[in-house]
Amino acid sequence: MNIGRVVKKVVSTVKHRAFDGRPLLLIQPLEASDLAPRGSEVLCIDFIGADIDEIVLIMKEGSSVQQMLGNKEAPADAAVIGIVDTVTLRDTIVFEKYSSGS
Repeated sequence: MNIGRVVKKVVSTVKHRAFDGRPLLLIQPLEASDLAPRGSEVLCIDFIGADIDEIVLIMKEGSSVQQMLGNKEAPADAAVIGIVDTVTLRDTIVFEKYSSGS
């Protein structure tokens, strides 16, 4: 599992029937140490309702994503499975979704 930032919501007039009722998101993977972008963006099925600019937990295991969809033939290999509230590294908070001022 990796973390990433939601960069775009994907809009499609036609998509595989396995994705019916599931939004597709483009996720930029991040380095856990400093939240810097790492590698290419990943197309993910959203199982939890993430929004643009949120940091999320992504699973990149095709068979597990297919099992979550209930379709072993689904052309899927990545999914958003959690929204990150806080990232703490070496006792230092490097990201917090909700600051004390909100």
